[in-house]
Amino acid sequence: MTKFTKICILLLFLPIIILSVQMLRLSYMTTFSKVEIAVRGYDPKDFFSGYYMRLQPDWQNTDCAQFENKECPVKDFKKVYDFYIRLEHSSKLSSALLSNKNVVLEFSYKTGYEPIITDLKVDGVSYKNFITDKETLENSKK
Repeated sequence: MTKFTKICILLLFLPIIILSVQMLRLSYMTTFSKVEIAVRGYDPKDFFSGYYMRLQPDWQNTDCAQFENKECPVKDFKKVYDFYIRLEHSSKLSSALLSNKNVVLEFSYKTGYEPIITDLKVDGVSYKNFITDKETLENSKK
């Protein structure tokens, strides 16, 4: 093998190695304890960025007892999170955010690590189930 061939092989495998390490890191981080943070949000109606809900942690309505030291680690979390959803589900989630529903973001969290969003829950139910339950109810009424 020539030196050029060896360099090409290394350059082909380097991205695979980097992505594998990143996936292992994310897998490890999702095993941390799950915490739920109340959120309030809105639909920014940004045509060029795709469809998402902009969610802000609502620390006043969050149970801080779920964290170490029984204090909310406000500095560890971002001030705003963008939660991407499919367009056909946008109106249901928008109405849930605007109504008096209990909407929370579930994070995998450990002090010293970046929190990772694992789910969005509406009244204790994953948003995926919330959407399908609503669709089932609407279809049964027709």
